[in-house]
Amino acid sequence: MAATRLNFEQWRTLVQKSPTRVADQFLTRLQALSKFERQSWFASTPFKQQLLQTLKNAAANQNHPLACVPYLLQDMFDVKDMPTGCGAPFLSQFEALSEESSLLYQKMDRLGACFFGKTMPAEFGVDPQGRNLSNGDCKDSNGEQYVCGGGAGAAVRTVSEGLVPLAFGLDTGGGIRIPAAFHGLFGFRMANNAYARDGVFPITPSIESVGWVNNCITDLSTTFRAFHRVSKFYAADPPRGYLISELSSAVSPDIKSGLLSLTRELNIDDDPAIGTRLRQTLSKGSTAYQALAARELYSIHQYWVEEYRDQYDPALLKRIQAGIDCTPQTADASAHIQECIRSAFTEFFDDYDYLILPISPISTPEKSVWNDSLEQQILQLNAPTSLAFLPAIILPFACPEGRHSAAQVIINPHKLKVVAGLLAQLTGYYEH
Repeated sequence: MAATRLNFEQWRTLVQKSPTRVADQFLTRLQALSKFERQSWFASTPFKQQLLQTLKNAAANQNHPLACVPYLLQDMFDVKDMPTGCGAPFLSQFEALSEESSLLYQKMDRLGACFFGKTMPAEFGVDPQGRNLSNGDCKDSNGEQYVCGGGAGAAVRTVSEGLVPLAFGLDTGGGIRIPAAFHGLFGFRMANNAYARDGVFPITPSIESVGWVNNCITDLSTTFRAFHRVSKFYAADPPRGYLISELSSAVSPDIKSGLLSLTRELNIDDDPAIGTRLRQTLSKGSTAYQALAARELYSIHQYWVEEYRDQYDPALLKRIQAGIDCTPQTADASAHIQECIRSAFTEFFDDYDYLILPISPISTPEKSVWNDSLEQQILQLNAPTSLAFLPAIILPFACPEGRHSAAQVIINPHKLKVVAGLLAQLTGYYEH
């Protein structure tokens, strides 16, 4: 298990052979982390006996789709008899133990997966860099100088480090997509559903979504099929897609090169008129997202922010203040943009099965280059998917100097069966 990333089948073999050894090795790896790393990665983990019993139960029943697969949840999801801390800077409001587990936890239990603990979110799951001033910033696997990214960055980091092969988090505005891209991992952002509402502390309730990360395309396909019962993909022609390599802000040559390499394997249309129409609408998504998210943030935090103002991250306070300052006219204009984006996707999906966009304009960024402009560019690329409640596959590609990035393949929600077709097309690309 060391630092090697094991796939689902390898984990199953280990659990079947010796649940005790798997539990001991996981806990040993936790103990080997520095105090800072444990605090910035993990919010809570089960006791050894709980973990061991979970593994033994899974080993005894191998008929479930995700039997014996260890996984982690971002600490925004309720797990019975554990607190849901949300990465909050003031703990008194978040010490109570949950009386019931979230719908996602219950689903994973039925699928036979093994719960290994909760990862530390960015403060209330909001920060696109993945920062948490109270518990420490989770470091990127490439090095301390790099941005980990996203509200669920610690969840992604644990998969990158091989601690588990599967982790879940909220992907409201890119909480899973951004760190998955920076770490070069596979994943999936679900469409709007109850997993993001039942037993979850909200970020932006109206557009909340759940995402997950895997370390290989085969495990991505297995996880997708566990959640989405779609018939096996059969078609005379492969799914039809379109690539937009940038919106109004330019992306780096590395990102364009990675996207082109990936899309050579796919059936991509090149009608420039399609791209022009979509860019005009989708490029407005970041400003609409910010206004709508700020208003909902304020509605969630309006009472706490007065009492605990001095403990909030100033960057989060600024977002909440934007919600206070947002006028009804601005909110209406933002809602109109959201509706235009949703309509544009509806029209697009009349002719196409998926749209490919980059997740970031640059590969794994160093902290020194992160600024408001870069943050806006990343939001511009990720906001349209969020505002339209759409599912998306996360497909990574390597960049120079050991850095990473990924494409988001935005799927027609009424044609989820094309996911299986796309992953089948790309398996050879990733395994050669």
